[in-house]
Amino acid sequence: MVQIKRRRFLGLALDGPTIWLSYLIMYVWPWFLEKPRHLDWQASLAALPVFLIAYYGSFDLRGRAAWPGIAVIAAISLGLGQLTAAASIIMLFAVMIAVQSQRGRPRYLWLGGLAAATILAVAIGWVSWIFGFGVLFFGGLAAAATAANSLLQDQTEELIRARAQAEALAVMGERERISRDLHDIVGHAFSTVVLKSDLASRVIDGEPERARSELEAINAVGREALQEIRSAIRGLNQSTLIAATGHVRALLEAADIQLTFSNTAGPLPPPLEHAVAMVMREAVTNVVRHAGATACTIDIRRDHATLCLEIRDDGRGGTIVFGNGLDGISRRGGDLGGTVAIEAAQGVTVAARFPVGAPS
Repeated sequence: MVQIKRRRFLGLALDGPTIWLSYLIMYVWPWFLEKPRHLDWQASLAALPVFLIAYYGSFDLRGRAAWPGIAVIAAISLGLGQLTAAASIIMLFAVMIAVQSQRGRPRYLWLGGLAAATILAVAIGWVSWIFGFGVLFFGGLAAAATAANSLLQDQTEELIRARAQAEALAVMGERERISRDLHDIVGHAFSTVVLKSDLASRVIDGEPERARSELEAINAVGREALQEIRSAIRGLNQSTLIAATGHVRALLEAADIQLTFSNTAGPLPPPLEHAVAMVMREAVTNVVRHAGATACTIDIRRDHATLCLEIRDDGRGGTIVFGNGLDGISRRGGDLGGTVAIEAAQGVTVAARFPVGAPS
């Protein structure tokens, strides 16, 4: 059960059990007008501790756990009702606990049972008709008020649960976003570093200047990847198509894969541009790692309200095995209301479709 902070006034919870005991003043009020009989106050004092235990013990309970408390309070009310009609006030506490502790059919059964017990007690002459009137009339008002308060409490608890679930989903989403970005950034950067380091080691004896150039490129790739990782962790990473194009060109060039690139889409919303850039980087990283390709074609265009991204290679193709990379590509498409299709008939084709202007 969700714990709700109670509203307080002068240290007492306005929706807690103690504040409602003030209604017992109506039980002792006749004693100020007429001196009570010894039996009246002796029976009342004897019943008080039992009433308080039952009342406090069942106030915050729900379901069957509250049944004994309701029954004890009702029995005390009917027992004292034989002495004074003011004991009808005590029945209101049983009504209130029955309404707030029960839901659905049990609530109506308890209210009906309390009303029936009262009517029977009046019919056999155990209690006066004034007692019966007080229970039925004021009990009805108490039941309505308590039901409204219970409904408000249920809705508040539901809102608290929904907010907690939303916060948990937000945390999970942020973790997944960071994981995806780190996977794409690190995978792409390491692929570039490995290829350029291999190239530098091959030409270092015959072409030292070229080897130096490749080492400087490795340094630049490492620094840029480190900056992107920091931005991804802080949630500030928004890769642009221009930067991503430079990355894939460098990676494909280091792998000696010919690139054919076309972009006629024009300006894109930042979340969509970031998703397209990361999909392109991850797809090209897979081409370099797994395809054994000699050529790669990247085409970015608009088809009315849809952005189309296609990445094709002339590699070996074969069975597609989904891992973190391809799963990340598919999820990026789904996050923006788009679709991603991957085919491997002749080479591999990654075709992504995004609605332009989709929310992040």
